Amino acid sequence: MSARYTILGTIASGGMARVYLGRMTGSAGFSRPVAIKRLHPELAVQRDFVAMLVDEARLAAHIRHTNVVDTLDLVVSDGAFSLVLEYVEGESLSALIREARARGETVPSPIALAVLYGVLRGLEAAHEARNEEGQPLGIVHRDVSPQNILVGIDGIPRIIDFGVAKALGRILVTRPGEVRGKLSYMAPEQLLGRPVTRQVDVYAVGVLLWELLVGARLFSGDDERVVCAAVMRGVITPPSEANPSVPRELDAIVKRATARELSERYLTAREMLGALESCERAPDDEVGAWVRRLSAARLAKRHRLLQDSVSTTDRMSIDDLLRELEPSPARASAQTREHGTRPSAVGPESAEGVEVVRPPANASAGRSRRGVIAVVGAGALVSFVLLGAVASMRRPAGGLPAPGSSPSDETSLVPTSVAASADAPLIELANDPAGEASSAAPPASPVLDRAGPTSTVTTGVRRRGGPRPRASTVDPRSYR
Repeated sequence: MSARYTILGTIASGGMARVYLGRMTGSAGFSRPVAIKRLHPELAVQRDFVAMLVDEARLAAHIRHTNVVDTLDLVVSDGAFSLVLEYVEGESLSALIREARARGETVPSPIALAVLYGVLRGLEAAHEARNEEGQPLGIVHRDVSPQNILVGIDGIPRIIDFGVAKALGRILVTRPGEVRGKLSYMAPEQLLGRPVTRQVDVYAVGVLLWELLVGARLFSGDDERVVCAAVMRGVITPPSEANPSVPRELDAIVKRATARELSERYLTAREMLGALESCERAPDDEVGAWVRRLSAARLAKRHRLLQDSVSTTDRMSIDDLLRELEPSPARASAQTREHGTRPSAVGPESAEGVEVVRPPANASAGRSRRGVIAVVGAGALVSFVLLGAVASMRRPAGGLPAPGSSPSDETSLVPTSVAASADAPLIELANDPAGEASSAAPPASPVLDRAGPTSTVTTGVRRRGGPRPRASTVDPRSYR
């Protein structure tokens, strides 16, 4: 297996592959549990089975939905293909049904409806999936069964295993007359080898609904011919007759979902979802509690495996991680020779597989000049607004000229929001030796740059062509 993944134990095994509990590790002590699906050794060398696994990875990567298990990676290692999947802390629906039956229990109707409602939502997402060009993929799962449904302790059901799914662009194409899936959940047209549509998945959900409500298999038997004959006859007893506690409105839903004739069956998963909308469904918390109760022992065993697999790196402190990122002296000198600059704490060599884009040499200088200009402008604006507020408080009410000026004097009355006129500033800093704001540096703020509690500012209204207004000492705190 790849160095990124560690196999810890077995979760389940089927006819094609075994699913393991694993751990994915990354940089800086990152890790997460995953599920790893590997072909059986005797099948890993057969082209058809390898193609099925690759097809499963490609198809599932296009389906992004809460009710579909996420596919994370496809790895070729040790002469075998491994599919890395999202780890769902929970159990397969088949294992939950077996455990409930061993305890003499049946699946409560609200929980059964909640699980299958989520399954239908996942199937609808798969049926409507599109590729990168926006073309419909035409995915049909073809193997909807209890083994391919995971129910998590979060109460969310998820569909897995698109290995035998029909879709556009598959490597392995089903040959005419070839049947894929589990006989007990196949629609009649699927058994006959006819072209399949999304209605075969709807049929399988109808069979599952009957079995969860009744607590028994709908089509069972050791002889495949007997099972196929029962499916083809299509005689299905209403679930309320087999289990009187089942609401009668569910009889009609099961009947239509499992109809032998396509014209009588639900056309899409969305249509069947609409039929189940009004039925009582258990909330996620209730479903999750049911899963915890039935699978407590198996979940505890997996939890211990995950705890034992935690490495020293996972327990590293932030300080330890930062020290790991510090460049070695050899790396630092090499970086200095290459770039001619002092190396940063994390250089290009410390981030493998990450492309480092360096700006042109004159780009930082241009940004620096623009930054200085922006700071100068912002400082001047703040200073002028503050001084304007002080001056407006000194001005007599009604906008009249300052005391000592003649009504016949030519005056320029400017709102305090205006910082300066075109010919000369109306409010100036008293400590400006040139008598005007300097363009080389931002003017000092009388509030932020004063040495004591007061600052000297020039106030009043300047007459054009006349002497400058007198300087006065103002305490800004008196205007707060």
